[in-house]
Amino acid sequence: MNGQRPGAPQFDRFTAFMIPVVLISASFASVLSTDLYLPSMPSLAEYFSTDAKSVQLTMSLNLAGFALAQLIHGPLSDRFGRRPILLIGMVGFLLASLACAAAQSIGQLVAARALQGAAASAEAVLILAVIRDLYDDNKAAKMLGVYGMSISVAPAIGPLLGGYIFVWFGWRANFLLLSVLIALITFLIWRHLSETTTPDRNALKPRRLFFGYLGLLLKPGYMIYVVLLSLALGGLFAFIAAAPFVLIDRLGVRPQDYGYYQALVVGAYFVGNLIANRIVEKVPSEWLLRASLVFMALGGGLLPLLLLADMETPLALAGAMSFFGLGLAFIFVTAPMRALAAAGTSVGLASALLSAIEMGGGALGAAAINIFYDGTAYPMAITVAVCGISSLVIYETWRLRT
Repeated sequence: MNGQRPGAPQFDRFTAFMIPVVLISASFASVLSTDLYLPSMPSLAEYFSTDAKSVQLTMSLNLAGFALAQLIHGPLSDRFGRRPILLIGMVGFLLASLACAAAQSIGQLVAARALQGAAASAEAVLILAVIRDLYDDNKAAKMLGVYGMSISVAPAIGPLLGGYIFVWFGWRANFLLLSVLIALITFLIWRHLSETTTPDRNALKPRRLFFGYLGLLLKPGYMIYVVLLSLALGGLFAFIAAAPFVLIDRLGVRPQDYGYYQALVVGAYFVGNLIANRIVEKVPSEWLLRASLVFMALGGGLLPLLLLADMETPLALAGAMSFFGLGLAFIFVTAPMRALAAAGTSVGLASALLSAIEMGGGALGAAAINIFYDGTAYPMAITVAVCGISSLVIYETWRLRT
C-alpha cells in the first residue's frame, strides 16, 4: 500500500482499514474517561465530604499512573507483540472503570482512577508504535492527523454528555457508560486487530531496558520533542483540572453547560488537525512545529493578561485557551514522529518513554493546580502561560545551539 514502511506486514484491505479504527476507538475511550466526568468534579467534594484539592487528585494521580505504566507497556509490546498487550490493557481499563463507579469514598475513587490511568495508557504507547510499524514518515504524519481529528470528538462531546448524565442520573452513571463502551471496543480489538510487529525475545532484558532508556534520555534530538510534548500536555491538563472549578464554582456556569466552553477549545484543536492533515505533506514539518509553539505561547500568555485586565469571563478564558488548543493540533501531528525518527532504537521503547514523559508533564500540570489552587483562576492561568511560553523559548534556544 502507498506510504507503507518497507518490510511492514501486509494486510488485506479490510484489516488495513480496521487497524486504525480500533486504535482510534481505544484512544477515544481513554480520553473520554477524563472528559466525561469533568462537570461532576466540583460536586464530588460535597458528595464525599472533602475539599477541591482531594477531588483534583483523581485527575493528577490518574495522569501519573498513565505516565508511569507506559514505561512497562512499551517494552512488553516489543517482547510479546502489540495485540496482546493492548487487549490486557483494555480489560484492566474496564475493571478499573467499574471500580470508579463503585467507589464509596474519595480515597477509593482516587485509587481507582490511578489504576484506570495505568491500564488505559497501553493505547497511548501502542498507537504510536503501530503507526511507526506500518507507515513511512509522511503517511505516519497523515495518520496522526486523522487520529487527532477523530479523538478530538471525545473532549468535545464528553463534558456535554457527562454534564447531562450527571444532572439526570448522578456521577456514577458516567463511569458505567464508559465501562459499556470499553467492553465493546475490547471486543472489536480482539476481533479485528492483527499483529503488526515481530516479537523481540530480548526486549525485556534489564540491561537492555536500562541502557535503552538512558540512551534515549541522553539524545538531545529525541528529548527536545519529548520536552515540548510534555509542556503541551502540562498546559492542557492544568486547564482541564482547574476549569470545572473556575467556571462552575467561581463563575457560575451550570454543570450541563460546562461542555460548551470546553468545546471551543476542542473546536480549535479540531480545526488545527484539519489544517495540518491537509498541508502536512506539502510544507516542512518544522514550519508546523514552530507555528504550534507560537500559538501555545499566545494562548497561554493571554490567560493571565485577561485576569489582570478584569476580563475573567467563561467565554474569554475559553477563547484564550483556544489558541493553545490550535497549537496542540500542530505539535501532536509533527513532534511524535520527529522524536521517534531521532530515537534510532526500539520503537516500543522510544514510544513508551515519549508517552510516559509527555503524560508526566500532564500530571505535573494537574498537580500544580492541586498544590496551588486557591479558588481563583490565577493558578490555572499562570501554569498554562509558563508551559506555552517556555516551550517556544526552549525550542528556539535549542535551534540556535544546533
